[in-house]
Amino acid sequence: MGTQATLAERDLRYAKIRAAMEAQGFDALLIAGKGHWWTGRGYFRYLTDFHLWGHDALILFPLQNDPLLTITSYALAQRVRRTGWITDTRGDVYLIPNMVKAIQERGLGRARIGICGFQWVLPVGAFETLQQSLPGVEFVNADALLNDIRMVKSELEIQQIREHWTLSKACMERFVEIVGPGKTQRELAAECSRLALAGGVRDILVFISEDGSANTPQDEPLACTDIVTYHMEMSGESGHWSEITVNCCYREPSDVENRLLESELRAYHEIRQMAKPGARLSDMARTFERVLIEDGWELGPPTDHYDFHGQGMDTIETPWYAAEPTWGASQDRELVAGMVFSYHPRRVVSPQPQRTPGLNEDVLITANGIDRLAGDWDLRWRMMR
Repeated sequence: MGTQATLAERDLRYAKIRAAMEAQGFDALLIAGKGHWWTGRGYFRYLTDFHLWGHDALILFPLQNDPLLTITSYALAQRVRRTGWITDTRGDVYLIPNMVKAIQERGLGRARIGICGFQWVLPVGAFETLQQSLPGVEFVNADALLNDIRMVKSELEIQQIREHWTLSKACMERFVEIVGPGKTQRELAAECSRLALAGGVRDILVFISEDGSANTPQDEPLACTDIVTYHMEMSGESGHWSEITVNCCYREPSDVENRLLESELRAYHEIRQMAKPGARLSDMARTFERVLIEDGWELGPPTDHYDFHGQGMDTIETPWYAAEPTWGASQDRELVAGMVFSYHPRRVVSPQPQRTPGLNEDVLITANGIDRLAGDWDLRWRMMR
């Protein structure tokens, strides 16, 4: 069992949230939770230390007094209560009546309440019902308040993430050990996932391919005549995610493929040195582009692929950055020590190699630059014969 979150960690998180609430003039926060891999689950885990695998939930977090929550399951309400982080838990298929009653019970009927999860998590219908039921409440989008706090990891979180990365690397090394001609994609993914689940992993996303595409595992044998790419994204016992890729080569990479790998490794080395507090996400992206251009690559049009995105208890957290503005609008944030990112910049280059290296791992921003959470993980082609 890995490092567990404690009530002292809870109190540290709650104190940070309340300090931000007071500074922004909020009487309470209403925090939306959803059992969804990409958004919403992290809010709930951060406040309760409970892994919300399904269901919707709302947490009322007052500036004064203890928080309470309502969730769309009586059974889960009891299980969340047993963690000890929030002890006033209420279960009902219908969230809003419970929450309206709770807000009124707490004397917040004319309060200023920030909603966290306003943009991506809370359903429109739920928000409209809250407004209609509580006409005296001023509801405000407070996504940034909680996102800004969560993007800087505590010492305990960083320890949990490091432990999860030890397991993540072991799962990938297991793939390198067992991959071979005739093995089916699902057989290989099942063995690596077995190791992950034995180590406490809760959720797993796998992609595998021999042609450069990203596909979920199929019941098809591998030919192992080209480059086999295996990618895993996993939510560990602590709720934190990892994202990692390995390329197993059954042929010699071409000169162009090798040259691009060396350029991307050199860019990554420079980014690790310059990505210190005070630098910006765009500075990291420009460093990547500059090195490619210096090495003679002609860059194509910008893409909306994330160069870097925050990662923690949601697999994609703020801030994120892409060369081309994305559906979520890139956030050119200043780096702060304690931020954790998934690192995977991409550019369309000429000459275009048949396969790109796909460098992909998670990094921690420190006062001295980037700390590779993957440690000595080998980012180069894995030559299989």
